[in-house]
Amino acid sequence: MEFILILIIVVIFASVLTGNLGYVLFGMAGFLLLTSGLMVLIFLPCVALLLTSKWKEAKFVGLDLPRENAKWQVAYYLVDGEEVPCIFPEEGVFRDRFYREDKVYHVLWNKRLGRVFDRFSIATCILGLTFGLLLGSYMLFLYY
Repeated sequence: MEFILILIIVVIFASVLTGNLGYVLFGMAGFLLLTSGLMVLIFLPCVALLLTSKWKEAKFVGLDLPRENAKWQVAYYLVDGEEVPCIFPEEGVFRDRFYREDKVYHVLWNKRLGRVFDRFSIATCILGLTFGLLLGSYMLFLYY
C-alpha cells in the first residue's frame, strides 16, 4: 500500500516539475519495457534448461534449506535413489496441499545441474517468460 502511495506522489511531483504528464507516462512505459526485458533474460535460460531436462518419476522427500545461509526452503525429491533439490524455492502457502509425501510426482530432472523442476517451477518458468514477452511486446506496440 505504501508503495502505491509513494508512486502516486512521485507521479504528481514529476508531472508538476516537467509540466507535462506525457513525460511521466513515457518514463513509466520505459520502466515497464525494461522490467519485461529483465524478465525475459531471467526466464529464457530457465526454459532452455527445461527443454534439456528429462521427465522422471520422483517422490517428495521434504522441505529444507539448500545451504546454511539460505533464506528460503526448497523441495527435495527422490529421483533414481538420489535426493535432488528443486531449482526454485517452495511455495510458502498451502504447503500441505502442494507437497505431499504420499504421492509420486513427475519432474523434469536436469542431471548436469543436479536439480529438478517440479510442476510449480515449470509453471513459473513458462508463465514468467510468457508474461515478460507479452508485456514487452505490448510496451513496444505503445511506443510505436
